[in-house]
Amino acid sequence: MDDRKHVAWLYDQLPALIAEGALTDETAARLRARYGPLEEGAGRRRAIVLFGILGAALIGGGVILLLAHNWEALGRLVRGLLALALLFIAQGLSFWVLARRPASMAWREGAGTLQTMAIGAAIALVSQTYHTGGAFEDFLLLWALLALPVAYLLRATLPAILYLCAIAYWASAQTFFARFLPFVPDAFAYWVLLALALPWWGLALRENRHGARSSLFGWALVLTLPVGYALSLQHSAEVLWPLWCCALVAVLYLAGERWQADAPSLRQRPLLIAGALGFGALGLFLSFGDAWRFHAFQTLLRGERELYLAHPAESAIGLLWVVAALALWADALRRGVANAALVGALPVVALAGYAIGDRAPGGAAALFNLYLLIVGVGVLVTGFRTQRLGLVNAGMAVLSALIFCRFFDSDLGFVARGVAFIVVGAGFLAANLVLLRRKGAAVR
Repeated sequence: MDDRKHVAWLYDQLPALIAEGALTDETAARLRARYGPLEEGAGRRRAIVLFGILGAALIGGGVILLLAHNWEALGRLVRGLLALALLFIAQGLSFWVLARRPASMAWREGAGTLQTMAIGAAIALVSQTYHTGGAFEDFLLLWALLALPVAYLLRATLPAILYLCAIAYWASAQTFFARFLPFVPDAFAYWVLLALALPWWGLALRENRHGARSSLFGWALVLTLPVGYALSLQHSAEVLWPLWCCALVAVLYLAGERWQADAPSLRQRPLLIAGALGFGALGLFLSFGDAWRFHAFQTLLRGERELYLAHPAESAIGLLWVVAALALWADALRRGVANAALVGALPVVALAGYAIGDRAPGGAAALFNLYLLIVGVGVLVTGFRTQRLGLVNAGMAVLSALIFCRFFDSDLGFVARGVAFIVVGAGFLAANLVLLRRKGAAVR
């Protein structure tokens, strides 16, 4: 069991279960032997790690400010030596941590943060001293690439997160992705850079699938990935953006449901939460007819072929994401997970929307309205059946948002809309009350 909160809850219930005769002393002893002793002070250790990172960042920032205050009074040689001295000190601390404190997360994170700041400061100070020039995004990418090995060597989180943010910013600032990778097609450059950081996440997941390091990296990934994803598909997005976006959302949601659904808290489910929010926003947007008027499947057959022939890398990336979404959807169907199967069908519905959207954009919008209705009802029924309040509210949220969109998209007056809102709100309250009463009856 990855999370010790579950174990703590189980141990807290054991005395009452033994007193009621539901468990014997031998069974309780075997359970304790199975899950092991509780780790004390987990919250204290997290606080130590956080303060270690903050302390290292403040020390690094303070040293940089002190240098900046007297920078103009120093000669070039002294400036260069000071910039490199800060870097060498941070590297020395990192080597000491690897040799003497390799098991301490607080020391690793603090040393990694300090060395990351030292790398950026050294690059900036040397560049300013010798007037090497260059754009900010170039500096940011170089800084991130040099700091990425620090993330691997020290298993530090901040350098890895900085890397994700830096490559997303760099990608957004480039006219062509291949500016620094001329031997790679432009649409692949962001993915090559991203692939360099993914093994770090794999190691963090292997160490603790729901730990702070893997969760923080996951949140940074879902916040930066859409930027690189959109830019790497920018040429074909004019026509195929609904399909590309649906594939991305489906992959995030299905991967989160497959590997993060058992996490004890929402903050430990970045892929699942991002996929669910993306599904709601994208599905509702595609339920409007205007979203389909200029993005139709038939334009590919009538005169846009050169767009895809001229950018085969983009087509390959988009199709890979569609294939990944379909593979995860097939896995959800095989496992019989109804909610995941419903949400994961989003790319399939998008393909069907393309098939009818050219001749009848309203038909594609109607298809998405029907699809959202089915998803909302399905999630709502599953929530009632399993007595899970979160699923009930999620289903109600999908249905309510769909109703609101259709009311704002129609010519109904304020009175009709007001009555509809009251009815939907009453439905929310009734559903929650019914489920809470059922849970109370089950407990009694």
